[in-house]
Amino acid sequence: MSREVAFAAVKLGMENKSSSGLLFYGGEPLLEKQLIYDIVDHTKAIKKKTDHTFYYKMTTNGTLLDEEFLKFSRDVNLTIGFSHDGPMQDKCRLSPDGKGTFSLLEEKIPLLLKYQPYAVGMSVMDPSTVHSGAEIVKFLFDKGFRYIHLSLNYSKTAPWTKELLCVLEREYNKLAQMYLEWTKAEKKFYLSPFDMKILSHLKGEKYNTDRLRMAQNQPSVTPDGKIYYSSKYLGDPAFIIGDVFSGIDPEKQKNIYEKGAVPANPCQACAIRTRCNYAYDSLISQEGGIVTEVSPMQCANEQIITPIADYVAEKLYKERNALFMHKHYNELYPVMSLVEDRCATS
Repeated sequence: MSREVAFAAVKLGMENKSSSGLLFYGGEPLLEKQLIYDIVDHTKAIKKKTDHTFYYKMTTNGTLLDEEFLKFSRDVNLTIGFSHDGPMQDKCRLSPDGKGTFSLLEEKIPLLLKYQPYAVGMSVMDPSTVHSGAEIVKFLFDKGFRYIHLSLNYSKTAPWTKELLCVLEREYNKLAQMYLEWTKAEKKFYLSPFDMKILSHLKGEKYNTDRLRMAQNQPSVTPDGKIYYSSKYLGDPAFIIGDVFSGIDPEKQKNIYEKGAVPANPCQACAIRTRCNYAYDSLISQEGGIVTEVSPMQCANEQIITPIADYVAEKLYKERNALFMHKHYNELYPVMSLVEDRCATS
């Protein structure tokens, strides 16, 4: 991305707001490290003139992380998401010469957590890695990550089978036991598949409303300056809503939002519709139009994870586990937790 496009995107993102967030991702964003420095410097100059607040995030595979960049990220509060597949790393994340990257990242992880104690450990469960789903999470936890995001490869080309769905359920059950053990041991952590499902129960209908608004408010800019409705639709011309120089077409953006707000026909009578991550805002372009389509794999995943997460939550709720109750029912918990962590390390 050129600086002209990047700076135009920053300007567009500021419109009618007092704050805005920038997420750097790719590809590997650290291949363009200087561009990240330049964009942040540009926003700092803007803040001095306008008092507009900027927030920064980045998703990286970690191979190009160094102490200089980590000091920079700490100083500007740039949150880092670190992609790592634990014991499966050398099987699915190879360098261009075909070598594994596990050893290379061994020394990067403690360095990252030194400067970014709240960095997010990220992994994708794929048919090739699902057998190690719980192992991957345990690896990240044991390395010191306390925010762990475990997502699913539900692309149409991913070769999921009924047998692998049984493996997926087994791994979620293992994670359920880990969640219970860590919570009862008063270890603070966030594990996305479970904590998101618990949140969906607490929020009810509002859960999907919030997710829809989030999608609408997070457009994605490609290097040529085109703006897509969100990152999940990159590459599909039907979801282009403008460009950084002429701005966003509000009618097109509104049309996509309204399409996403209507679940697909099979989803409308589903018992877990309001808690599903895919019933809303799972759109595809079809014959020149945009329609809602939830894949069988997305549907199967929701049916598997929801009752397992509910079992965990019900058990901890009935026990009135103090950490669980604060984490999910105390609005001040995030602030209190941060203060507690800082006092513990001071």
